Amino acid sequence: MKKFIGLILLLAVVGAAAFLTAKKSSTAPTVLRGFVGGEKTTLLADPEFQKLLKERHGLVLEADKRGSLEMVTESDTSGKDFLWPSSSVALALYKETGKPLVASENVLNSPLVLYTWAKVAQTLTQQKLDFPRLVDAAAAGKTWKELGLPELYGKVVLYTTDPLKSSSGNLYAGLLQTVLGTGSTEKVKTLITAQGFQESSSDTLFTQYVSRGIGDKPVIVGYEAQLIDFARTAPAQYAAQKGQLRVLYPKPTVWSSHPVLALTTNGKKLIVALQDPEIQKLAWERHGFRSATGALNDPKACGVEGVPVTIESVVPIPDTKAMQALLSALR
Repeated sequence: MKKFIGLILLLAVVGAAAFLTAKKSSTAPTVLRGFVGGEKTTLLADPEFQKLLKERHGLVLEADKRGSLEMVTESDTSGKDFLWPSSSVALALYKETGKPLVASENVLNSPLVLYTWAKVAQTLTQQKLDFPRLVDAAAAGKTWKELGLPELYGKVVLYTTDPLKSSSGNLYAGLLQTVLGTGSTEKVKTLITAQGFQESSSDTLFTQYVSRGIGDKPVIVGYEAQLIDFARTAPAQYAAQKGQLRVLYPKPTVWSSHPVLALTTNGKKLIVALQDPEIQKLAWERHGFRSATGALNDPKACGVEGVPVTIESVVPIPDTKAMQALLSALR
């Protein structure tokens, strides 16, 4: 009889556990809808990232790619829970629209860098052309031939995204104004418009850089995170090209912050989730985003040689009023 009662109790416990498990697994995750900068699309597509969001925080993201400035100034945000642009400028511009904003928090960082090729990098070093001198050469209308690269066609141009739509282009325009000094708006405009057509997304520009070779865009402006992301998500292609790919850290440079703008109460859950140490670790080691929460980023863990422990010689971008004036001139 005691054995029988014990069996009944055991079955009851097992049944209760099964009920709790079923109840837990049947709880539907919260679906958050929003816009995200193109440089973060591979992070969002990472199965491990999706798993951490869903299992630890009960969230599923449905995000469309938009240029950072485009999402905060031009896009219809009705029905969206969040925006995830790539600069504090985008956040400031959104606040000025008067649209709903429940909370905002910067969760990731990446410095602005230059991507080029081994031969270009070697020549720039030989010519002692640091970033300000390279900008001066472009502003003076010098050709690549004059810089010692006769095989490259045309004038010296540093290609970037559209500063009216994308944060990397916008930050670069702000950096140019800082480097060239006050009263340089027209010179900045000349440097930006010399590029001709500009992409609206930094991931599109980076893809063109790695796929088209040195002759198409000898130097582009991007984020440090993009090369690390490329190395980890396309290892075979990276291994085949890494002998020629070069990343240059301008001095000075600027930080690209990646704030989450929560437009709804549910959107605040994403801010909390993205500060999860495991998600921060994954964002750095597999996608190259430095932590904005104070966590340490070990360069050895990201799998790319030459990544510095810290970023030196960083300057602030011009304030919102100055950036708006610059954008108006570019527009």
